Amino acid sequence: MAKPLEIQRVLDLDKWTTLQEKIALATDLALVLVDYRGKPLTPHSQVKPFCRLARAHPELAVYCEKCDARGALEAVRTEKPFIYRCHFDIIDMAIPIMVEEHYVGAIMAGELLVYEHQSDYEQVLKLDDLPEIGSFKTAHEELLADYPHFEPEQLERIAAMLAQLSEYIVTEAVKKEELLQHCQENVAGNQTWTTQNVPAETVLAPPQSEVTQVESLVQRFGENGIYQAQNHQLQPAIDAVFANQGEHLDLGYLARQVNLSPPYLSRLLRIEFGEPFSRVYANLKIYWGKELLTQSDLSVAEISDTLGFVEPSYFIRSFKKITGTTPLKWRQGQRP
Repeated sequence: MAKPLEIQRVLDLDKWTTLQEKIALATDLALVLVDYRGKPLTPHSQVKPFCRLARAHPELAVYCEKCDARGALEAVRTEKPFIYRCHFDIIDMAIPIMVEEHYVGAIMAGELLVYEHQSDYEQVLKLDDLPEIGSFKTAHEELLADYPHFEPEQLERIAAMLAQLSEYIVTEAVKKEELLQHCQENVAGNQTWTTQNVPAETVLAPPQSEVTQVESLVQRFGENGIYQAQNHQLQPAIDAVFANQGEHLDLGYLARQVNLSPPYLSRLLRIEFGEPFSRVYANLKIYWGKELLTQSDLSVAEISDTLGFVEPSYFIRSFKKITGTTPLKWRQGQRP
């Protein structure tokens, strides 16, 4: 049975830790590498005193972990670095590490302030009304005042640099995973799957618009309302997606349904749909959201929860990105 791709299989953590420490010293950033579960894989390099105390606090540490999780989630959703403010109004950033649409981990960096326009960055967790947050900041304000200050342009350059490192990791991951699978198939005496094994019309399918793409998927629903995969090997994975509309299933889970590795499944899904699976999946979520907006009286928050979004704000942002408008305005436009 295929397992989720572990970043430890493709990255020498000892060498990365040495590099991470040097990057932290050179940039004055705190850095840590986490896996796809959000679990730290390396020591926290150059962690600042204020954050060290907060993360060691039995109650406040939970909020720090929530900020990490939400920052990484947004970076994964957009597939690019995400710079944000934590609940203490400190600037952090998350750089996702993706292997062929499969999230394997992230570079978490930050613990800094900006000279101006700090409020322009999204605050992923607002806890200003909690007295323990204010009292902790007041008690340790001298530590917070010592945090390094950056210009917004500097942050963008650093995020781009870390993203390039992430791309390097991805390249090495793909090379090693493909080599490992090729060796395993040769040992087992199996023929490597190629594009010759699927109908010609599915190979190199031209990209479709987001609206046309979902409509074409709907047209391929059978009489029972189930999408009929052209590559029948993918049917169990696709069935799982449609049967779990309230969940966010990653490629690791789907790969286990068809006994394939996540990178290999990603390639097959791209051939099946003509687009990266992450884009198809995001469009499907919004398509289901539209159905609920027109066929039910559920609020936007309830629909967000029904579709498995962490918060309504993520659903609204995703909906607007694809449709160009908010869920509420879209619903109002559908009613006579």
